[in-house]
This record gives sequence, structure tokens and C-alpha cells, in this order.
Amino acid sequence: MTLFADLVFPLPLDRSFRYIVPPNLAARVRPGKRALAPFGRKTLAGFIVAVDDRPPDGRLDLKEIREVLDPEPVVSDRTLEFTRRLSARYGSSWGEFLQAHLPPSRELKTSTKIKLTEEGLAAWREGRLSPEETQAAGVLGPKAFTLLHIRRKTGIKNPSSVVSRLRKKGLVEVLEKTVPPVKAAKTLPAASGPAQLELDFTVGPLLRSALASALAALDERRFVPWLLFGDADARLSGYLDLILKVLSRSRQVLVLVPELASSVPLREALERKLGEKAAYLHGQMADGLREAEWRRIRSGEARVVIGPRSALFSPAEDPGLIILEDEADESYVQSESPAYDARRAAWMSAADRGALLVYGSEAPRVEAYHRAREGRYLVALPSAAPRKPAELVDDRGERGLVARRVLDRLGENLRAGKPGLVFLNRLGYAAYLQCPRCGNIPRCERCEISLSYYKKEEKLVCRYCGASRPKMAACPECGGRVMEPRGAGVEAVEEALRRAFPGARIASFDSARVRTRSARDQAVRRWATGAIDILLGTEMLAHQALPPAACVAVLHPEARLAHPDFRSAQRTFQSLGRMMRYAGPEGEILVQTAAPEHHAVRAAARRDYGAFFEAEIGFRKLMNYPPFSAMAEIVLYGRDLRPLAQRARELVRLYQGFGPGLEVTGPGMVPPSARRGEKGLQLVLKAEDPEVLDAGLDLGLRSISGRRSVVRFD
Repeated sequence: MTLFADLVFPLPLDRSFRYIVPPNLAARVRPGKRALAPFGRKTLAGFIVAVDDRPPDGRLDLKEIREVLDPEPVVSDRTLEFTRRLSARYGSSWGEFLQAHLPPSRELKTSTKIKLTEEGLAAWREGRLSPEETQAAGVLGPKAFTLLHIRRKTGIKNPSSVVSRLRKKGLVEVLEKTVPPVKAAKTLPAASGPAQLELDFTVGPLLRSALASALAALDERRFVPWLLFGDADARLSGYLDLILKVLSRSRQVLVLVPELASSVPLREALERKLGEKAAYLHGQMADGLREAEWRRIRSGEARVVIGPRSALFSPAEDPGLIILEDEADESYVQSESPAYDARRAAWMSAADRGALLVYGSEAPRVEAYHRAREGRYLVALPSAAPRKPAELVDDRGERGLVARRVLDRLGENLRAGKPGLVFLNRLGYAAYLQCPRCGNIPRCERCEISLSYYKKEEKLVCRYCGASRPKMAACPECGGRVMEPRGAGVEAVEEALRRAFPGARIASFDSARVRTRSARDQAVRRWATGAIDILLGTEMLAHQALPPAACVAVLHPEARLAHPDFRSAQRTFQSLGRMMRYAGPEGEILVQTAAPEHHAVRAAARRDYGAFFEAEIGFRKLMNYPPFSAMAEIVLYGRDLRPLAQRARELVRLYQGFGPGLEVTGPGMVPPSARRGEKGLQLVLKAEDPEVLDAGLDLGLRSISGRRSVVRFD
């Protein structure tokens, strides 16, 4: 009897591939293991997801699996099913989801080298090759080298295309070797005991009642969702009490955070109050350290796991509690392959395991708050103390970048020896340069968006792909001698602050100035020790653990309102609230804005989420946006716009013939992706019935090929 195995590969493909299982491997093949199999001209490691004896439909010439790599499955049946459902929901790569569950020691590395054949050596010696082929062949000779070595030695920008031509002519041989990395996990320092073990948490009657009900469900392994609504201090107290109760039931806890810096208060509280050394998993860890943490989690030694969205794929097989701190943060959505929303993925995981799922936020997504209220799983926490509202500074009549009122308040605090924080969420000196004579705006050649101007370096930079060029002395279109900056950035504001306060110690905190983690940590330490008088930053600064400031100024938070997105008001409210929280109990907050009457700005200044929600939910209902409809965004990616547009038009025609209940808009261009040089076309689907949207997505994603991502607004 012939066996067949379905494999998925850690590539941006959302389908499986069927192979014949040779008789000598039949006893070793099992779902959850990995196998080496031919894939095109390469041999790749894939995950076995199914094994059966049913022959495939049609007369296909199937290839054979070459080797089974694992003595035991590297992923469990539960993980296979969870990742399969994620892949189906988001039309994303099942193999990449499975790869995310592996520790570094299980991640296979493929070494590829190129070697001239005898015929290739002869062609090189006889001068029968093109100039680029001659260069590459001269580097290779009779030895085998990598593509990187060829590029470094020759300067050829795309050596893979040269090698591909040589390979088609039979002039080179590609040698591939797939091996598991040999890495010794680093030994982590033992967790030191807490200075004072504090286990007596104070929780209010509402939380106590909800907790009793949730724990009863947890003991019966029934899924319970919560939206824990309250300020940061109240949420932290609630988290600690929940974690303690779940740990006492011998189940692990998974805590997802938007940024690693925002996990510091929780980590310190855990180690101080619970005596627990939490495990951390994130993409910036060295492989050895990540391996050690993975093993601690897998063995059960680490009972609490903290990390960003990718920590959802930790080896904590049966967590009893999953927490998503600041659930409204956009970083929970991954748009590149494998695309997914960690908030929905956490819901699926917790429901499967009979766990308690807690979304925590002071300013939750409108649809999340609405559904929690309707579904009766909203748990509102009392605030520790009333907080001062912000002062709105209308700058529509101002001439300078920083309003006179803001400068006066910063100056008074400086004279009193009190530091100030200033936020502006725009990089560089200006958003772009423009010729006043012909209106030309320099744009990125790859991404086709305006280039930001950095005055200190006198260069123009693409904020998406990072490409840069020197600032031109004249307009390339009309020869005009002046290129005017438009849309002031943090560099321009820093310049204005230095003019206003020449003796002040002013520092900037943005991705252009603090590129590394050590630089960020150093800037935070300088602020905490009083070495900085005014710290100016983008929203990146709002994710750091900072001591409070006497004066916080937020400049132009309404810029987000111009974005063509139905969530722009929600994001404005959340962003403004995130920046305002750095004012201490007696701290002063000033919001300089050209839209003081907008409901998002006005409600955020008053710290009134209820007022914002009522205004926004009315707008959503009027326009039939989520939560009153189901929506999804499909983005198709490609380097050549013509075939990309053809794919998009075919998809539009398909949806137009789908039938009633499904609305499609687009295609339209989207901002460049992280894949340099690629363009993106967006389609938006909307349906009253979520099942209609599901059916439409399934039909469309099965009908098109190529790179794409799916984001669902649910």
C-alpha cells in the first residue's frame, strides 16, 4: 500500500503539496514531523500535516519525500489545528505559522553555493560569456561560493539572475545543504527571591464578583472573555490578582504586550510580588537566549510568558490565562506573511483551551468595547484618582511652530526646575519638499511617495524603504532655485525649542536619532536622572517606561484624522491619550491643535472615553462600519504594476458576480510594503453577515495567486 503525505513549507504560500512516501520511510512519517522534499529545483524542509493512502485526483506525477527529519513530532496535533484555522481565516501561510512555533535549535538552515561545471569552466576560458557572466565565473573558478561572496567580489547588484542564466545553460551547479543549527542554549540566571513577597492584592467588588465566575468556568475548562476597562494602575493590580489565581491552578499564563518597554512595570511587579521570573520571547533576542527561554516554557519551569504578538506561538501548550495589554494597539496586527491579528488569534487559542482571555485597555477599540458591552463581558475598573484634563491650545492663528501658550508653560516649568515632554508624530525636518514654482515634490523611485527632509544630514529619506539621496540644490523639473519644506517634523520643532530656550538641555527621541535598543535605554536613563530638560519625541517615545513630567505638550495630534481610514478618530483618541499619560498627578498637559472642536480631540483632552465612544459609535452606525458590518482588506503585492492591476481587476469582477450581500470597493494604491520595491493594490470587502464575508474571502483567495495579505476588521 502506497502512502501519501501532505506538506506545507515555511514560504508565503497558503496551500499544501502532496508527495509519495517511500516504503523505507512509511513507519516514520507522521503529522507534526518535518520532512525534506523536492520543491522546484530545491530541496526544502516542510511540515507533514496529513498522511493517508488515498491516491490524488487526476494523473499527476508526484515526487517522493527524501528524508524524515524528526524522531518525534515537533508540533502537537493541537498546534497543527490552531495554525490551520489561522491560515484559513487570514489566507496566509500555514507553514510559516508552524515555523513560528519552533525554537532556534529546530530551525533548519540551508546553505547554497554555486560551482562552475566543466562546460562552464571551458566557456569562461574561451570567452563565450557575457561581461556579467564572465565576472561571476571569474570569482567562482573551480570552487563553490555563495551568492553573497559573488556580489561582494564583483559588485553585481543581482547575482542570482546571472547565476540563473548560467544554470539554464548548464554552466553552473547549485549545491544545497540543509542542516539543523548546532547551538548550545545559554544558561539563564536563576530567579532571585523577591525582596518582599506581597500577595495581598486589593480588588474591588466588581472585579471580585467577575473573578469568582471566571475561576469557576476555568475549573470546568470553559472559555471566558473579558474586556478589562480602566487605567494602567488599576489594570496592573487586576492582572496580578488574575495571574496569582491561575498559577495556583497549575496552569501557565501568557501576557502579550504591544512593546517590550511597556512590559517593564508588569515584569517588575511579577518578580517583586509573586516571586516569579517570567520568560520573555521576542524577535530581537539572540538565538541562544531564545532557545533557553523556549525550553523553560516547554518544561513548565517558566509559568508566566511575556512578549509581543509572536509570543502567542510560545510552547505554553495549555495556558489558563491569556492577557493582551492595551488591546487597541496596532502592533497586534501583522500584515506581512503570515498575516494575522493576534487579538483574534488569542481568542481562538483561549476558546480552544478553555482559558480566560483578558483584553486590557483604557481606550479600547470601538468595536471591542461595543461587543463587550453587548456580550456582557465588560469589566470596568474604578480609577485610582481623578486626573487633570488637558488644555486645548488652538493654533490656527499662530505664526510659529510651537504656540506661544505652550512655550510660556514650558518656560515657567523650566525656571522652576521641572522637566517637560513634547510630542510630535512626524519624523525629520519636514514631511516633504516642494517647488513653489511648479509644485514638484521629490518622490522615492521605488515607493512613489514623497521623501521626508532631514536638515541636519541635508538628505531626503523614504520613510518606508529607507532609501535616501542628497537634498537637491534646485528643482529637477523646472530648475527653480528654492525647494520649500512642508509639514514641520521633530527636527524643526527641536530647532524652534532651542531658539526659545537657548540654555536648556534638549534631546530628541525618534527612530532616526535612537536606532538601537541601547540608545533608547540610554535616553530613558538620562531623562529619569534629570539630565534632560525637554525631551522631544514621536509616538515611539510614548511606548517607553518613563517617570512623569511636570509639563507634557502634544503638538498636532489631529494629523491622523486626515488618513483615509474609518478608524482615524479612534487612533487619534488613543494616540493622544497614550501621550498624555506621562503627566504626573499634578502635571500640566497642553494639546496644540488646529481641530479643537473634533470629538476625538475634545474627548481625549477631557479623558472621557465614554463621550468619545458615544460620538464614534453613532458615526459607525450611520456609515455601516464595524461593529455594524464585517469588513476585510485584501492587499495584492507585486513589483510590476501592470500584471498586479490585472490580478486586482479579475478579483473585482469575481466579487461583483458573487451575489447580493457583499460589497467590494477598489482597487486603490496603498503605501509601500516592507518588501522593498513592491507595489500594493487594495480591495475592501464589506458585508452585513460575517458568514458572507467569510465565503467571499475564501472564494477570492482560492482564485488568485501571488503575494497578498488579508486584514479583517473584527
